[in-house]
Amino acid sequence: MKKILLMMCAIVLTMSAQAQDNVFGKTEWERKSAPAVILGRYVNYHIGDNANLPGFNGNQESLKGGSFPSITKDSINGTFTITWDICYPLIHTFSNGMSILLFPGDTVRLDINRTALETFDNYKRKAHRDSVTTQKLRELWSKAVHMEGVSFELPQLIKMKGIKLGYNREYATAHYKDTFEEWREVCWNEFKDVVKQLDTLDLTAQGREYQRMVIEQDYLKKLRDYRFTKKVHGLTKDKDSLEMFERQMTFKDPHAPELTFYRSALGYFACLNNQFDEGRKYILANGLESSPLGRWFKELDEAKAVMTRVKAREPITEEEINALSPEFQVQIREVQAELNKEKVDVKGKWRQLPEGEPQEWLPKIIAEHKGRNVFVDFWATWCGPCCKGMREMESVKDSLTALGFDFVYITDTSSNSYEWTEYIAKHAGDHYIVHKDKMKDMQIPDYKNAIPHYLIYNRDGKLFKAICGWDSVEVMMKELENIDK
Repeated sequence: MKKILLMMCAIVLTMSAQAQDNVFGKTEWERKSAPAVILGRYVNYHIGDNANLPGFNGNQESLKGGSFPSITKDSINGTFTITWDICYPLIHTFSNGMSILLFPGDTVRLDINRTALETFDNYKRKAHRDSVTTQKLRELWSKAVHMEGVSFELPQLIKMKGIKLGYNREYATAHYKDTFEEWREVCWNEFKDVVKQLDTLDLTAQGREYQRMVIEQDYLKKLRDYRFTKKVHGLTKDKDSLEMFERQMTFKDPHAPELTFYRSALGYFACLNNQFDEGRKYILANGLESSPLGRWFKELDEAKAVMTRVKAREPITEEEINALSPEFQVQIREVQAELNKEKVDVKGKWRQLPEGEPQEWLPKIIAEHKGRNVFVDFWATWCGPCCKGMREMESVKDSLTALGFDFVYITDTSSNSYEWTEYIAKHAGDHYIVHKDKMKDMQIPDYKNAIPHYLIYNRDGKLFKAICGWDSVEVMMKELENIDK
C-alpha cells in the first residue's frame, strides 16, 4: 500500500502544469491589472447607528506597495465601498474573521446584518481554541453575511491543536530534546491528524482544497518554530545548545511530494498565513522552482525588483519593463507616470540620494545643511504613527524653520508612490526615497528597525538626539527647545 501511495505521489508531481493548476475550479485567474471592489451595506441600518465599516486587513504584497485600499462611506444609508488596485488576487480579511479572495476586476456585493453578526461573534468567542470550526458557526455566519459576486469566500480556518496555541512549558518539556528529524515527524503526524478533520466539515470543493493548503502552511510554520520549544524550556541560557538545535532546522523535507500548495499559483494565498515566507523557502529547499507556484513567485520577484527601482528613481529601460508579464507592466507604468507628474503648489522637494555607499548617505545629507539644525524623519506611507507625526508637526514647522531648523524626510520603497507624492506636496522639506533592501545598510543611529524614527542634528552637524516613536508635538518640542542650550 505504501509503495502504491508513493507511486501516486510521483504521478501527481509529473502531471502537466495545466492539470496541476486546476485548483479552486480555475486553471488560473485572468492575468490583468484592474480594481477589485467591495460594495457593502448594513441591511438593518438606521440613521444614527454606527456607520463605520468593519475593520479589515489585506494582502500587503501589492506590487504598488502600501496596504490600504481607497474607501468611501455613506453614513446616511449605512453603505461603504472598498476599492483595491491590484494586478493579482488578494485576500481581504475582515477583523471578525471573514475572508474574501478578490481577483482583479471583481465586484462583490456584501450585505451585513449587524445583529446576527454580533451573535456570531459572541458564539465564536466561546468556542474552544483547539476545536474544529463547527457547523453552528457556519450557520450563524450565513445569517450574518450575504455576498454576491465573490470569486471565493475563504472558509473559517480549522483551528489547529498543539503548539499553535502557544509554546507552553508542558509541550516544550515533552519535545525540547527532539532532534529536528524527530520534531518534523511530530509536526507531520499532527498535520495528518488535522487533515482527517477535513472530512468532517461541510466544505465546497474549493474550500476543501484551499483549507488543505492552509493546513500545509501551518505545518511549515511549525517546522520553523522548532527553536521556540527550546527557548520555552529554558535553553536560551545555553546558547551553544540552542545554536546546535537551530543548525539542524531545514525545509528540505521527505514529505514534500505529499503536499499540494505549490502545484498551483493559487497556493500563494495559503502562503500568506506565514510571516517568514516559509512557503517560498520550502519551494527553494525542495527544488520546486519549476512548479506552478515556483514559476509565479519568480515572475513576481522580477516585477518587484523593477518596481523598486522605479520607486527609487533609478533608470529603467523599456526592454526591462517589456520583459515582464503584461499585468505587472501596467502598474509599473502607472507608478512611473505618477512620479513624473508635474504638481503645482508643492511644498516639499524630492531629492536624489547622494553618491556613494548607503552608510555615506545620511552624513552627506546632513552636511548639506551646514549651520542649520536638522530634523530627520524616517517614515512610511503605511505607518499610522508616522503620518500622524508629520501632520501634527505642521503646526510648529514655520516657527521651527524661523529658529534655524531644516526638515528631511526619508522613506523606503515599501511606501505607496501615489501617497508619497501627496506627502511631498503637503510637507515642506527635502524628501528622499531609499531602496528597501538598502535602508538597513544606512547605519542609522539608534535605529531598532521600527518607525517613526527621528534624528535631531545641531548646527555643527552633530547628533543631538535620536527618538523612537511618536508621542506628541508637546513632547517633541521639549526636545527641540534644548538643542541650542
